[in-house]
Amino acid sequence: MVCAVKKSFQDFEKGAPNYFREIFPYESIPRVIFDSASVPMNIPSKLYVTDSTFREGQQAISYIGKENVAKIFEYLHYVDNGTGTIKYSEFFLYTNYHKQCVQECLKKRFKFPKVVGWVRSKKDELKLAKEFGLDEVGILMSCSDYHIYKKFQKTRSEIAARYIDIIQEAFSLGITPRVHLEDITRSDIENFVIPLILAIEEMAKKCDKKVYFKLCDTLGFGVPYEYASLPRSVPKLIYTISKSTDVPPERLEWHGHNDFYKAQSNAVCAWLYGASMVNCSIRGIGERTGIAALEVAILDLVQIKDENAPNLNFEALDELLEFTSRFEVMK
Repeated sequence: MVCAVKKSFQDFEKGAPNYFREIFPYESIPRVIFDSASVPMNIPSKLYVTDSTFREGQQAISYIGKENVAKIFEYLHYVDNGTGTIKYSEFFLYTNYHKQCVQECLKKRFKFPKVVGWVRSKKDELKLAKEFGLDEVGILMSCSDYHIYKKFQKTRSEIAARYIDIIQEAFSLGITPRVHLEDITRSDIENFVIPLILAIEEMAKKCDKKVYFKLCDTLGFGVPYEYASLPRSVPKLIYTISKSTDVPPERLEWHGHNDFYKAQSNAVCAWLYGASMVNCSIRGIGERTGIAALEVAILDLVQIKDENAPNLNFEALDELLEFTSRFEVMK
């Protein structure tokens, strides 16, 4: 069954394109603009980490080896120790090597972390996930006007229609989408991101389906200051999206890069202001400067919510760090 959503995608063209030149001047480093508005903390009842060592991490180290991938995945399972704290690991699906890694990890039949695929907004790539029997897939959906107008040479309405179409395809394949809102800290939150989420939620409700949203600070521009303005303020970003869309915390996730050395503090802010999940990788490996380090995020998590602390296996975490220290790029 394919569910449709009736919406004029022309609504997305309001104020477009918006490159936030006062925040991102081309001739200097980005600026932090402050305003007088604060937002309250909204800590979810449950906090989780999610793993991107085998997706984001593989952009820093192209080949770990399928046996080592399986071993790291096994360690993550031991660290989680049945608590469900490490919800999933995400994987590329493209090359034979990527496929072998997924197959090795699926053989283990772990509940946590769950194996989740990652694809671009292309229907043929969704079919790769279906071939593995995966029922959850991260789908890349760029949302800044830098990507929409300059990279894709599209309008907001055209790209929104494309995104809705790929989600409809995921639903028809029995796949739960994890929408990766790329470059969100340079995006027009009010006029594009929120309307897009609302359109997706409207369609999902009609289809009786569920969609997760990952807010991706692709270039590490996020800042942990509640009085900073959108789109750079992580507290304001999480809070505004949560309150404007009614997407519950358990379906909101943060993925932040470390270009300005704020990946860990921004991850904690995401938890404090309304997102249940923070995406990490072992030792923080990833594209350029990487993302939040999973081992540090776990320690942050148990300091905020300590109910899982007695059951997490910290000895296994030490062993995992020792095991990955042999990979030069992970040091």
